[in-house]
Amino acid sequence: MGNTLECIGDWISQQRWYAGKGHVPRLRELSRQVIPSDDPAARVSIVLVMDDEGHVPTLYQVPVVERDELQPSERPFLIGRNDEGSYLFDGPHDPAFPRALLRVLAPELADEARVTATRVLAAEQSNTSIIYDIDGVPSVICKVFRTLHHGDNPDVTLPAALSLAGSTAVPKYVGQLRSEWDDVGRPGGRAAGHLAFAQEFLAGADDGWKVALKSASAGDDFSTLARALGEQTARVHATLAEVMPTSDAEPADVAAFVASWTSRLALATREIPALFEHREAIASIYAEAEAGRWPSLQRIHGDFHLGQALLVPERGWVLVDFEGEPLRPMDERDRPDVPLRDVAGMLRSFDYAAGSTPGVPHDWASSAREAFLEGYIAASGADLASFRPLLNAFELDKAVYEAVYEARNRPGWLRIPLRGIDQLVARRLDPSTAS
Repeated sequence: MGNTLECIGDWISQQRWYAGKGHVPRLRELSRQVIPSDDPAARVSIVLVMDDEGHVPTLYQVPVVERDELQPSERPFLIGRNDEGSYLFDGPHDPAFPRALLRVLAPELADEARVTATRVLAAEQSNTSIIYDIDGVPSVICKVFRTLHHGDNPDVTLPAALSLAGSTAVPKYVGQLRSEWDDVGRPGGRAAGHLAFAQEFLAGADDGWKVALKSASAGDDFSTLARALGEQTARVHATLAEVMPTSDAEPADVAAFVASWTSRLALATREIPALFEHREAIASIYAEAEAGRWPSLQRIHGDFHLGQALLVPERGWVLVDFEGEPLRPMDERDRPDVPLRDVAGMLRSFDYAAGSTPGVPHDWASSAREAFLEGYIAASGADLASFRPLLNAFELDKAVYEAVYEARNRPGWLRIPLRGIDQLVARRLDPSTAS
């Protein structure tokens, strides 16, 4: 028992998306927005709570459905019981909230007779996604952002801009929800950001990582699919450059990229002794990239790998999850970047698919890498040969990032990024090749 905030405080630390592991939440409520419900027995609201414990205060979104009765099937999603005796439920798991949210996002779809079922995608770690059956068919997926940040979320703005521009390389846009909250650190004392984003649900889609693993384990050639993925990536970059701001890479921009690479390398060499012998060679590759050609900066995917691509029957590759690197601040993820960062991320992903699968033919990853770059060049017309030093630098930086992650979390996988670093340092590839 307690007030709503106290109930949330007892419950939130047990949730997978709660970032403050290891400490007791210290919450304060910033706002509570009531959403009209078509269920007379349900009172629906969105509560924004700030956790002031920990090094950095963190803002969370908690949709709440309040009911006077508790059914046995609802018990796993119970937040608590407040002082008034009402039961509080985590909104996405109660049918009243998804229907109320869809009426805000897409009123034309939210008629009670059309929404025949809703369910939560169970595998997610950081957000909560709700799948809607419209007229009996899984048709819409809505991502409810649990951790909120001031500013536009690229996981909303980028796929929305692509879809509204007519691109079929992303799911079709359905709707979005923004809100404001108090923030004494900002001019005017208010902040704003995205709470939810809805788009087309792609029934029958296969996760690109699983498709690649299956291909690698069977020893099947992946080059046709890799080339198509390269072509689709180039088309997405081209559309983003048309509909979102671009800018030339100024000396200050280049210096910022190099500083980021150098800082990450310094951290990695302190934590991973095997990298120490390569530090000078890696630094020289970074210096070569710094002095070489740089393309225009534009919006990109930002955290591109095989798990961010879906293979859809009769449609091909569709790109998803444009939020960028989750650990980077939102304002950094919302800036123009170098398209080669996405290219490098996918090249590393091919190496990971091969490295995590026993018995993969030696040339599986190199064939996939070469085909991906061929597809990207064919669809974009980009002169990747002249940008090869920069691509090498981005791929090295990604591998260094992976090495730190694996050393801290999955030591048995550390060999995969270390092998990639060894290969990049040991060879200066012919610019016409992709392996």
